[in-house]
Amino acid sequence: MSWDSNWNAVWNGKVGMEDSAWVAEMEIPLSQLRYSREIEQVWGMHVWRWISRLSEESDWEIQTKSGPGMLFNFGELRGISGLKPSRRIELVPFILGDLNTFKKEPENPFNSKGREWGGNLGLDAKIGVSSNFTIDLTVNPDFGQVESDPSVMNLSAFETYYDEKRPFFLEGLTIFDYDFDDKNLFYSRRIGHSPSQSISPGADYYVDAPDMTTILGAAKFSGTTSKGLSVGLIQSITANEFTRISDPERNIEKVKVEPLTNYTVARIKKGYKAGNTVVGGMLTSTNRFIDSDNLDFLVRDAFTGGLDLRHHWKDKEFYVDARLLGSYLEGSDIAINNLQRSSARYYQRPGADYLDYDPNRTSLGGYGGKIKVGKGSKGLWKYATDLAWVSPGLELNDLGYLNQADEIRQENELEYFINKPVSIFNTFSIELEQFNSWNFNGNFQGSGGHLSFSSQFRNNYSFYVNFIIESGGLDTRKLRGGPDMLMPGSFTTFGNVRTDQSKKIILGFSYSYEAFGNNSARSFGFRPSLTIRPFSMLKLSANADYEVNKDKLQYVTAVDYQSGRYLLGTIDQKTIGLTFRADLNISPEFAIQYYGSPFISRGKYSEIKRITSPKDKDFNQRFSLLNKVTGNENIISLDENNDYLIDYSIMNPDFNFHEFRSNLVAKWEYNPGSFIYLVWSSDRSGYNKLSDASFGESVGYLGDALPNNIFMIKLNYWFSL
Repeated sequence: MSWDSNWNAVWNGKVGMEDSAWVAEMEIPLSQLRYSREIEQVWGMHVWRWISRLSEESDWEIQTKSGPGMLFNFGELRGISGLKPSRRIELVPFILGDLNTFKKEPENPFNSKGREWGGNLGLDAKIGVSSNFTIDLTVNPDFGQVESDPSVMNLSAFETYYDEKRPFFLEGLTIFDYDFDDKNLFYSRRIGHSPSQSISPGADYYVDAPDMTTILGAAKFSGTTSKGLSVGLIQSITANEFTRISDPERNIEKVKVEPLTNYTVARIKKGYKAGNTVVGGMLTSTNRFIDSDNLDFLVRDAFTGGLDLRHHWKDKEFYVDARLLGSYLEGSDIAINNLQRSSARYYQRPGADYLDYDPNRTSLGGYGGKIKVGKGSKGLWKYATDLAWVSPGLELNDLGYLNQADEIRQENELEYFINKPVSIFNTFSIELEQFNSWNFNGNFQGSGGHLSFSSQFRNNYSFYVNFIIESGGLDTRKLRGGPDMLMPGSFTTFGNVRTDQSKKIILGFSYSYEAFGNNSARSFGFRPSLTIRPFSMLKLSANADYEVNKDKLQYVTAVDYQSGRYLLGTIDQKTIGLTFRADLNISPEFAIQYYGSPFISRGKYSEIKRITSPKDKDFNQRFSLLNKVTGNENIISLDENNDYLIDYSIMNPDFNFHEFRSNLVAKWEYNPGSFIYLVWSSDRSGYNKLSDASFGESVGYLGDALPNNIFMIKLNYWFSL
């Protein structure tokens, strides 16, 4: 079982002082709960109160600090009888209007006015199929009031992971969890993602492209039977999406950039032996209806599945956790070839004959698994050992999340945890971890160890620090489809400290530092934070992030010259970001929230080098420096044989990226479950090659960028039948 803090029912709660005592009263209609058909009800229940000024928790049922988990210690509420089966139906229709403003371009038929009016309507519904099963529906949903994603400058070969923020997908999401280290069978952000094809037709053409794929509708079926079988099912359909292109004669053409797609996720879990054994399974499918040749690069049908087992024994002191998963995908040879050549696997790598690269195949399958055994509760010591494997062909990214396949990983963990006050500590823990990694060809990819300390002090300050040492090993991704490269070992440390969170002013500070062998790379960052609660209805917070990264082996590009060239460079990158938040709760029904985040990252490249002997034991023999013959803002021309003649040219990789994203939301619950939202979202960004610009100059570039603004009013109305 897992904790779900996103339950969003319609209920009432009040607090107050009576007879010098703090009192809380909560009124939750039975229509908002799921329960069995039993004549005599027995409900698991727990109530607790957190007292911030004391950092103290008062529990209705005793929660042992060294126990296996909170849910296992819930009490029971008995004496409830005669409840009628619930057949609730809740409907929440909504209507909205918005105004988009952007840079006015008179010659651009799509932006000639600099503004665009729009509107939308849709429906959310919750239907009680039975007392313990519910269907949630959304038709033509809108998430305009949701906070923007943070800005990121990603120079890796891997996708950035963003948290889910949309209410429909957040509520009840925990039943669909199938975590497998940093992988997951279901990553809900796949539904409604940005269109798969981006079109850049050239000079004097104009493009009007959708930002996101339209979700036509989604349904979620979930609940638990009286015998403990938990079931979850999500079905969603997203629309065809089109980009409009205006040619030099101002003829407008529509090009499909995302096909009609059906997504399905199914999950079951069943507990046995008083919850000591939990068995589960999960299936997902992604089915795209591709009828345009330009979308042949997309997988047509993708299926994934997993089985999981967790068993506790000796009063839940020890456990074994086992998982198996697999995937099977079909599509055109172009689509499957793209998967083979993706950063998750790079089948085309020179020397990787064990991967059986075939550009003509039209399907791809893979598997993975994990088994972990350990001691998870009771006493001062916890420990575990696990073995995980992911075959080269495993692919989850149509509806899940996977960065890297082709890995076998072994880990051991040991933790010493003191959960009662000792000396200056309220709690204190030390954790040690060791790991080894190989690929499916048996090539050693590295080993390492972690040592971390965490504590809460008597004054309620908290502290955490982690030290990581990793050996060198073969990196199969560094050259992004090129040969494996021997990389030096590294030392990493990061940590944070935070003052008492019950105070009106909370200070925090975190840091990170990483250094690689042979002086090949070094980075550091620090992140101060401040939270102020001047009075109970207002919370203000600010976070700063400053990072410096210098890496002699930053990937630049591959060049089709003679037998092929893989080019790396020395990057000097500096990044600064600020995040501001304000939460003003004028009343329980009316709140104003603000989020603003300026972000600047600039990187300058030098010492462009080509890889010559990527596995040489001598670090300096793995590459040779290239002469820069000429260069400008856009192009760098290189000479590799010192004759001062141009052998090939590459795009200048320097960058200066600047962005500011903000959201201002006023929310009024004018009736129980019914809201009016007033939203202002703003996004301004720019990109140039002026990597030598100071941060002050970059702020000026950001100020010069014209914003895209969205002003929206949204009204919904909740009622039940």
